[in-house]
Amino acid sequence: MRRGLRRPEFAWPRAVQLALLTVFALIPSVPMPVVDCPCDHTRPESMRERVCSLCGTAERARTRVYFLKDINPHKPSRHLALPKAHDAGFQSTVHLPPDLRSDLWRGAAERAEQLYPGAWGVAQNSHYFRTQCHAHLHIGPLSPEVDDTGGQLYSRFEDFPNVGPERGVWMHPKQGGYCVHLDRDLAEIVLVR
Repeated sequence: MRRGLRRPEFAWPRAVQLALLTVFALIPSVPMPVVDCPCDHTRPESMRERVCSLCGTAERARTRVYFLKDINPHKPSRHLALPKAHDAGFQSTVHLPPDLRSDLWRGAAERAEQLYPGAWGVAQNSHYFRTQCHAHLHIGPLSPEVDDTGGQLYSRFEDFPNVGPERGVWMHPKQGGYCVHLDRDLAEIVLVR
């Protein structure tokens, strides 16, 4: 370009600018997974942080699978099933040995049936919606608004799909067995709070 001459600047028309802003605003932002778990099992004080608090309860557990009442005041009917076994870092049921994973799902179903006979659900959120490092399952009454069609029927917990932490999973009793669904990352929303 010759000196003294400037290239005209391009300006998007206002309507195009607004349209682009609207399109970008409609794109959902995906939450980031909780993978940076600060738990250090050699330092009990590290398990006082909320993200590590379930690891702290595992340290005190006396049974292979144990249960807690959810301390979230917005979830008064919610309980948790947890394995005593845990490692440092983010954990999911996929990281458990097969027999412990089956025992965890079995224990959660048995506890759910005791608490909410015939009308319960058990759910594990994907890591996109997890706020705790330690593997755990949510137990609660199945919401009457939930469409429980679809899913896969199983009669044995050993046959449940071993889903990775990037997928949510939930189940409920159906036709004398257990119906397992892999249709939502935030799986616990199928349960009544």
